[in-house]
Amino acid sequence: MSKVEHKKHVKILDIAKGFSIILMTLVHYPFIQVDNIYPNLNFLVDNVLMIFVVPIFIFISGYLIRDKLSFKAYFFIKVDGLIKPLMGFLLCLTVLNILLYIISSDEVSINGMTKYVNALLSVFIYGNLGFVNYALWFVGALFLGLIVLKGSLVSLSLKKPLRYLFLVFIGLMLLVLINTRIEFYYLSYVPIFFTFLVLGYSFKKISDRHLNGVSFFHSKIMIIFPVLFLISCFVLNEFEIRTDLDIFLFVFNYHYLLLLSIAGIFSVFFFCRYLEKIPYLNKALVECSKASFFILGFHVFILDVYRLMFNLNVYNPFLHFVLFVLNILMCYIIYRIATQIPFIRLLFVPLKRIDLFKNEMRLIKYKPINRLIPSEIINLN
Repeated sequence: MSKVEHKKHVKILDIAKGFSIILMTLVHYPFIQVDNIYPNLNFLVDNVLMIFVVPIFIFISGYLIRDKLSFKAYFFIKVDGLIKPLMGFLLCLTVLNILLYIISSDEVSINGMTKYVNALLSVFIYGNLGFVNYALWFVGALFLGLIVLKGSLVSLSLKKPLRYLFLVFIGLMLLVLINTRIEFYYLSYVPIFFTFLVLGYSFKKISDRHLNGVSFFHSKIMIIFPVLFLISCFVLNEFEIRTDLDIFLFVFNYHYLLLLSIAGIFSVFFFCRYLEKIPYLNKALVECSKASFFILGFHVFILDVYRLMFNLNVYNPFLHFVLFVLNILMCYIIYRIATQIPFIRLLFVPLKRIDLFKNEMRLIKYKPINRLIPSEIINLN
């Protein structure tokens, strides 16, 4: 793959990821959730955007999975890139919620403050991130789905009897999870996430071998997907067949909703190649992609602050638009500040993306910590 092609690949995927992250935050606003405030926008979100807004994020994660890394190294990368920041956001949000309670309450009590600490503890006891931040619910399922996919790929390289045993075990495990609805750490969502991850990974392999790699995203044939998506949505709605795909609510199936979602995902890629041509907009979306975890992590807290200051359940499009944009902007500013603070950034940013300061290097070289880091990930010598 050429350097030019690689840049295209990174740009268009980052634009799509940034676009999906922004849309993810939109669905959490009260004026979207209430049908009669903006009925057309509400219909657009529920019956169109939800078809691809979460799936495209998972699809891209599967597309970007790295074959060459060992399972141990890949596991560390995902813990470092998903679980470590998740823990950081949960702790940070707990502190922020306590501060907001102190500032906004007429009467502050110990019980009032400890309820937020109890909420944090409940995340680990009940395996439900909704106690602190419901917007981060899919991170655990995404992590587990990626690990299962990587484990499956590693299994394919084993000798025959052992290979089949591992693959059968993984298949049975996924079958059990999708039929038992285990809510602990969202385990029941893993098979759905695994499906989109496999689709993303498989498309990467097929496109590299048969579709001229990343150039496929810029090919004329991509026009098929938005046409197919719009026709499918129209026909399904005419026959009153539900199109409000919602992975969190288990509104999902492995036939027409999956196919509709795939058409939606590639329609977004088609749309993003035009956004790529708009300099300031494509840069903004790429930056949103980089700050995606921070946008997911903090937009709900900022929304809680909004609720104390504004009435979000009345028709006021100008105010709501300004608040929405301001929310994204504040999350991005937090991202830029947090990633510049020594040591703090180690909690939120993957080690592979940081040029370590001297004191940070000293901490990472501390033997108990250094032993946990595979040599493939970071070279400290």
